[in-house]
Amino acid sequence: MGYVSDERYVALHDVAVEFEDARDGRRVAVVRSTPRGAVYADVEPGDYRVTLAKDGFGPKSVGVRVAGGEPYQFRLLSDRLLGYIWPKWVRSGERAEFRVHAVEPYQLSLWRYGYEKELVRPLGWHDEHGPRATMQITPDGDYTRTGVAWNKRGYGNPHLSQLVAAPERSGLYYLHARGESGAFFAFPWVVAPAAPQAPIAVLASTNTWNAYNNFGGRSNYVNAARLPATPIVNARLDLLRYRGTFREWHAPDREYAPLSFERAEPCNTLPEGARVTDPIPGRQQCHLAAAEWRPLGWCEPEGYA
Repeated sequence: MGYVSDERYVALHDVAVEFEDARDGRRVAVVRSTPRGAVYADVEPGDYRVTLAKDGFGPKSVGVRVAGGEPYQFRLLSDRLLGYIWPKWVRSGERAEFRVHAVEPYQLSLWRYGYEKELVRPLGWHDEHGPRATMQITPDGDYTRTGVAWNKRGYGNPHLSQLVAAPERSGLYYLHARGESGAFFAFPWVVAPAAPQAPIAVLASTNTWNAYNNFGGRSNYVNAARLPATPIVNARLDLLRYRGTFREWHAPDREYAPLSFERAEPCNTLPEGARVTDPIPGRQQCHLAAAEWRPLGWCEPEGYA
């Protein structure tokens, strides 16, 4: 029938999968995924409502047409706190929408990252009446090409807005999300001036951030051309990057699928207590947003606007 994987395109074992006839809701089969994430089911061709559930991941139901052909790629999202703002870059005064994945109530705040981290304003507590109602749903298939489209399913109430206006002062900003349990995740926001105000212009390396972002299972360095036909079980055994001679970029340019900016960026999160004068922890952080914060912070006490 298909395969089931997480947001890293890692195979998920022992996922409970239920097939219901889309016409009358009759339960047709209940199966579990194999160690390679494969889903085998003895069902006739037709339309089905498929429900997937596994501890530590958000359950969901999707409509699937069984008609042979390529196996369907089911995707589940783990219960860790994640988020991004969209658009990820704006001018002062423009608005953007924060999109947070949380399985518990969370508090959000906006900070400017200069030489000192400055609290711009708290953005309140966020929760909903339904159970785990601030949990997001990722699309199935390869959403590294199209984006994760959070805040789309079940967000139709016109009176509940998740928009925030960009501050007047330009710079690198971060939104801090803290869950009720203490879980923490921070995500960047680039704010340009509404009109030029200083003799020095800084170009944030958002293309580089995106190239290294493997959320969804692909980046410019892992599965660069496309997702493989089956999810990953062991990276060193299954990824093209590690098999024999390095061949990640062997394909012609036209064969490389796009990488959407509309994805969470775990590679750009920072510890809550991080300071601009601290050593940079981690390999990814040493050349992405955390590293760009350092020269931006250095400019301020040196008098460079």
